[in-house]
Amino acid sequence: MKDNIVCKFGGTSLANAHNIENVKNIVLSGKKKYVVVSAPGKRNKTDTKITDLLIKSFNLSKENKDFSAEFNLFKERFEEIKTYFNLDKINLTSYYNELYKKISKHDDYDFVVSRGEFFSAFLIAKVLKYEFLDASSFITFNSDGQVELKVTKQKFLSLVDKNKNYVIPGFYGAKLNGKIKTFSRGGSDITGAIVACISNIKTYENWTDVEGFLVADPRICNNPEVIEKLSYHELRELSYMGANVLHPDCVRFLRENDIILNLRSTFNPACKGSFIMPDKVKINHKNLTGIAGQKGFTIIHIEKFAINESLGIIEIIANIFKKYNISIEHIPTGIDSVSVIFKSIYLNDTNKQKIIKDINNQIKQDNLKIIENVALISIVGTKLKNNLEIEKKVFDSVFKAKVNLITLNKGASGLSIIFAVNEKDFEYTIKTLYNSLF
Repeated sequence: MKDNIVCKFGGTSLANAHNIENVKNIVLSGKKKYVVVSAPGKRNKTDTKITDLLIKSFNLSKENKDFSAEFNLFKERFEEIKTYFNLDKINLTSYYNELYKKISKHDDYDFVVSRGEFFSAFLIAKVLKYEFLDASSFITFNSDGQVELKVTKQKFLSLVDKNKNYVIPGFYGAKLNGKIKTFSRGGSDITGAIVACISNIKTYENWTDVEGFLVADPRICNNPEVIEKLSYHELRELSYMGANVLHPDCVRFLRENDIILNLRSTFNPACKGSFIMPDKVKINHKNLTGIAGQKGFTIIHIEKFAINESLGIIEIIANIFKKYNISIEHIPTGIDSVSVIFKSIYLNDTNKQKIIKDINNQIKQDNLKIIENVALISIVGTKLKNNLEIEKKVFDSVFKAKVNLITLNKGASGLSIIFAVNEKDFEYTIKTLYNSLF
């Protein structure tokens, strides 16, 4: 009896033949039914990801430059895998030739950059003695570029045999006209989530190079623990603050379909990893869930007497920022002030002056101040909700850190406390809070 399990392996897990051997052992020992794979990633720090080789080849071709070196590296990576697993009888020449022609014509970008996943899945299916199932045969995008999940499921169920196992390339599907369309980078996570949804399973395994979601950033904090269980809501809070392990659309599909996500390490399969549970499942955390943060924010602080009594003031501010395609992260308010927090990458000298001019014209403020080099830090956990003791411990720790707090905000959900500090205090603050709270 085969287990009906969907698992996805990332680029690092498939970077070379030795790593693929690890994947083979995991899959065959666990009897996984559907295996979604990325394109091979970097073998070392100086290496180039397969997808990046394809992108570079395409761009060189557009510039009428020679891309043979990049293309040959692409072929060599897959030929090495063939040799290691004694798959030399498999002839990929026709596939290589088709890809070379597409790059030369440089008129089908999505097809070209999807071929890393295609070749990866094709060969790994041979390694595992599984069936190869091309994602373009069932994942269907509508005219708006969104996945038609109902159509996708119908196609998928008509193609699969319950008595067979499958390897599926991640990262792409097809438009209604059959033309290849890719997701954004990291989109193999989305493919895995879609297959999990349409195959009616309850748990989806995502195998990568980390042992799970960590309580804090290991580059800042010493040996943070793996979070055993967390909700999708908690995951979103931590991911928003920089704990980016999964593609956001992957999380959306899984969350909407109440699927349990198990994040695990290909390089330490004995570790059970992290389980992300549907929001309706109650998780009894012993402590706070985690701490995360990001640099690169700017605050525009607007002061105006009795601004809180100005009808529609938030709408006016939101429309000004919308005009310049700037997404607002937070809007802390007071009776005489409003602060707008947003990512600094959206701000340049040109639109900065235009935004200031629009604020002056529409709000007629008393004072305006721009604060740059801001970092946001979030402490996350269901333990914060209606727990004055934990809340007091958090605030005591924040103030004991003796850093200048620019803003501090606790959301109505009670799931997180977010505060802003100067970027120069970012690492110190996270490390201090981690040592005090976890």
